[in-house]
Amino acid sequence: MRTVQSLDEIKNNINVIDDYLKSIDNDKISFAKRLIKRGICFIVVEYKNEYRFYPSRFIGYANNNMDNHEKNDEKDGKETNPAISKILNCNPIYDDKMEEIYKDYCEILGFKANKSGAFGVQKKYWVLPE
Repeated sequence: MRTVQSLDEIKNNINVIDDYLKSIDNDKISFAKRLIKRGICFIVVEYKNEYRFYPSRFIGYANNNMDNHEKNDEKDGKETNPAISKILNCNPIYDDKMEEIYKDYCEILGFKANKSGAFGVQKKYWVLPE
């Protein structure tokens, strides 16, 4: 799959995750929550005094959706993170405040956040400009 090349493509994928979380389809809801729980690098969006978190391995592929993502056996943050960083003109960083807000967001979604990413990797965040 092709990686995102514009802020509009990032925003389109953010809308897909939001739509899944608001869906009445339990498969889509579970899929979105699973992505958020397993994520390591996240785009963070503040919306009406609430922060939302979007995992880079999903957001970083153009025109992504549940079917495309599940069929993509080669998805990798090593591919999506540089694409996102190029568009946002910054690299993701660890942030204590964002980590706490992420944990709270996970609780709102009904699950407990993982302490770290795979292999103990620290989570990192980009904050999307408004």
